[in-house]
Amino acid sequence: QIILEIESTRYVRAHDAILRLRKPLASLLGKKYKIGIRGIGIEEYKISFQSEKPLKKLKIPYVTDIDFKDGIVTLDLEIGEKEIESRVPDRIIKLFEDKINKEKYGGKEEHWELLWTSEKKEFKFLKDPTLELLKRNWIKRASARGQWIFGPNITKIFRAFEKIVMEEIIEPLEYNEMIFPKLVTWDVWMRSGHAKGVYPEIYYVCPPKTRDYEYWEEVMDYYKVTKEIPLELIQEKIDKPIGGLCYAQCPPFWLFLQGKTLSEDSFPLKVFDRSGTSHRYESGGIHGIERVDEFHRIEIVWIGSPEEVIKESENLQEKYKYIFEELLDLQWRKAWVTPWFMAQEGLTGLAQEKEVGTIDYEAYLPYKDDWLEFQNLSVNGDKYPSGFNVKSQSGKPLWSGCSGIGLERWAAAFFAQKGLDKDNWPKEFRKRVGELKEVFKIL
Repeated sequence: QIILEIESTRYVRAHDAILRLRKPLASLLGKKYKIGIRGIGIEEYKISFQSEKPLKKLKIPYVTDIDFKDGIVTLDLEIGEKEIESRVPDRIIKLFEDKINKEKYGGKEEHWELLWTSEKKEFKFLKDPTLELLKRNWIKRASARGQWIFGPNITKIFRAFEKIVMEEIIEPLEYNEMIFPKLVTWDVWMRSGHAKGVYPEIYYVCPPKTRDYEYWEEVMDYYKVTKEIPLELIQEKIDKPIGGLCYAQCPPFWLFLQGKTLSEDSFPLKVFDRSGTSHRYESGGIHGIERVDEFHRIEIVWIGSPEEVIKESENLQEKYKYIFEELLDLQWRKAWVTPWFMAQEGLTGLAQEKEVGTIDYEAYLPYKDDWLEFQNLSVNGDKYPSGFNVKSQSGKPLWSGCSGIGLERWAAAFFAQKGLDKDNWPKEFRKRVGELKEVFKIL
């Protein structure tokens, strides 16, 4: 038995050193003593790094203890040869570095920079639009949390928003329609990066363990007799979650291109999807139509060289400005933000240069004297091409961007400023909406 104590340096970590040492040591022992190395056992593995404050108690695989003293966090690990060969210590170090950096980085509001603001408007409507929509029977709460049934009039307004997007953005900029999956599996979120933190916000999808009638017969019989749904019994009969409902709309699109090499003659590639609902568990944040668990969104995606992706972002910004200024006549502003995933993945330098990052569009809500984020536009750098192994023919960098147009958010912003009386709406928008009428005459 040979006992070693190895301390990491700036250039080589302890687990790398022992793996590098194994082969020459085995060669030396073989030549001199005619013996080999059966395996590596790790009696104690400690990691120490600086932190301004202690970390909260965490349950991390292979970490048996976390201690904080005099600005130093010390981790005790219980690992073996298999774990050091599969780089577990490196991932633990990266995880804790990310947690410490995230504390320093703070929330989105700390990295918000105003880019442009419209002129102030005069408002005739100062009420909560959701309450007014309910009074007029334009919307009704559905059976699930954060879910609405939209009546004929507001649906017509949604379609007017869609028409504006089609006529002012999709058609002139030559985007091509696709249908993206709305059930997203774990492998997609692993590649897109969402698997790092999506868990509190998704609706999980669990398939039945079998479709066999007899397997489910007791569930059916229980309901027939009691008129109650046997939730615990159902829980026993469904499988582990295979993923979740659509959260961010564009990740499953990338499976279409995964592992492919793209001809640069087709750049910039431009696609969009408007085929179904997205779902996010908003927890205590739900209120009216502006913050919901189920929402309707048009997702725009473009791909090309860094220069082409940035140029397309500028084109879209001009289109949005025209729509919000000339067609909807909103009081709005746009701000540059750096999402946490970009800081986490080392893209803050590019973000500081206004190359990679997100532009948030915010509309003023008179009834709250506050601002609502109702639109965004992101240049994601090589995040998705890299994650899904998509390359350009020349081998040059490949970037992408995306922009989600949420119909509920557009409606919330518009109604908050213009109200529900059509006479107070901009002339161009009234034209696109057409006639509104009472369809359901409820007694």
